[in-house]
Amino acid sequence: MAQEILGLRDSEEFDLAGYDGIQASSLMHASFSDPVNLPPGQMIRVTFVIGGGKKVRQKYPETLAKDITQALAGMGFQEDRGACCSLECQGSFKYQHDTDKDLKFMHVFPRVVAEAAEAKEEEFGGDLPSGAARLMLGCPLFQFKELAKDNAPAFVQKRALLKVMKGVASRFEEFDKKLISMQTLEPEEQDLYSRGVSIGDKVEWLSGELEEMLVSGPLSKAEQLYVVADFQTKQDALEAILRDQQSKGKKVDKLQAQLKDLQDKCAGVAALQPPPVRRGPDLKELEELRKRIQQLNKIQDKKGLLSPDESKELAKKPNFEERLKKLESDSHTGWFESKVREVEALIKPKPESRRAPRPASATPSRPTTGRSTVAGGWSTSIGRSQGGSNASHGAKTTQNMYSLLGED
Repeated sequence: MAQEILGLRDSEEFDLAGYDGIQASSLMHASFSDPVNLPPGQMIRVTFVIGGGKKVRQKYPETLAKDITQALAGMGFQEDRGACCSLECQGSFKYQHDTDKDLKFMHVFPRVVAEAAEAKEEEFGGDLPSGAARLMLGCPLFQFKELAKDNAPAFVQKRALLKVMKGVASRFEEFDKKLISMQTLEPEEQDLYSRGVSIGDKVEWLSGELEEMLVSGPLSKAEQLYVVADFQTKQDALEAILRDQQSKGKKVDKLQAQLKDLQDKCAGVAALQPPPVRRGPDLKELEELRKRIQQLNKIQDKKGLLSPDESKELAKKPNFEERLKKLESDSHTGWFESKVREVEALIKPKPESRRAPRPASATPSRPTTGRSTVAGGWSTSIGRSQGGSNASHGAKTTQNMYSLLGED
């Protein structure tokens, strides 16, 4: 059971029927002496059934709760009757007598540490959980498509996922070269290599999906700004090369054709109509619900009879929990959330600086940016991405619209 607890990724319940005090104490030490490895920001609750009413009480020693409490306290755990499944409550435990189920529980909230990315899988990126990375690597193409649509629906998410997969494809090419030259792969390399399924097909499908989104959408308003600014950065770089080649008297027909193609594609993306913005969950409501549920947990764990007002408040708890679950589900935007927030920040209004009144005689200058304006009235000259290099990741590439965006 201890090994199962150490491998948990979600909250779970275990029945300690038949365990005596010594066995239960040993289980606590084996399971909670060291922190549990979990994905960043995640917390779990480990629940033990330790007693109950007349029908089951013979299965549990009367001192089981006391034995577990002493074992946990000896490891530095604190008893907290208001503890809940949040990172703030790690290293605590609480006893509960559920009169509806007629069972007694001990809830343990283990100390946790955020999992670090594996050294040989660093190309998976910080926003893609290692478990998801392994699944995307080893699943068949049809399942890969479904996972990508569910967890990377936005353009910037698919683009980040493509960068990940191209990094994997590059590693696999290195492995192939070593095997062809009769070299032996390291154990970590062999493990990664043996799990890969249809990597080239996955890269090709993702590239096609991104190309289609650039042609017909959907792109959010922020993604549209992000892509157009990226195109314009590359347009500036291409114009500089073109001028340099012209000054040297060299032929520039191909460069001029590339520039015209890039300008057309930029205009096409700028003309797309972004879909309506879907409002996310109210973060203030989320926080208030968590606090309210925590307060109700304290009332629920309170010893003695409850007052009528307390009973009335406690009856609201299931509704609060259901609402919280829905809001937390709505707040999940998928993988690469930090990249989504970074791009969405491009359209957040910036505070206007106070300026002195313009003199009456002053003539307003006419903007001469020479840039196109994206549908909706906002200029594409702001929020331009830096750089613009298109570093190769070793994967097979195709000449399409998406390839012009680079790999940043």
